[in-house]
Amino acid sequence: MTGLSRHLHLFAARRDGVSAVEFALIAPILILLFTATIDVPRAFSINRRLASGAGTMADLISRNDFQSLDEVYAAAQAVAEPYDVGTARIVLTAAGIYRTPEGFVAKVCSSAAQKDVPRQPGSTIGPAPLGMRIDGARYVMAEVKMQYRAVFRLVPVLNGWEFTTTTLWPVREGKSVNGRDEVVLPGGRPCAANDGA
Repeated sequence: MTGLSRHLHLFAARRDGVSAVEFALIAPILILLFTATIDVPRAFSINRRLASGAGTMADLISRNDFQSLDEVYAAAQAVAEPYDVGTARIVLTAAGIYRTPEGFVAKVCSSAAQKDVPRQPGSTIGPAPLGMRIDGARYVMAEVKMQYRAVFRLVPVLNGWEFTTTTLWPVREGKSVNGRDEVVLPGGRPCAANDGA
């Protein structure tokens, strides 16, 4: 018994390997913190750049300042540099405000999309945005969605995080249709006259 207690005492007093055990316990936390300090700021930066890209696209189409929508999509990528937003799903919409018995509603006049489905012309978007509740008002909308791809797959919260941003912009210089400035996206038609529906 004396020999056993002496060996137990020697075992408890030894410090060999303590650092390795401590490192093994702390290393996963340190690695997770390291990856988070890279991925979290990057994710927020990409989200901000996507929002700026949506604003740029809305501004360009509100002024009819494009030859083709490829130029508009390219402008969003240029604003997002140095990040690649080529996987972003983009929907551009020209909308009109209509007075209905239930109030002012926004309806799709024309729509175009890249890597997504355009909105159906004539469909209702929803209540008219505040500040645009005037019968016959026109605005454009750029919607951008993109799934974030983390640099390190160790931060589970960021894997599959989807950025979604929508920017509304009043029509600034459209084609004059029925005395109103209209933005007509390629393949679309001007907004219909208010039918009260």
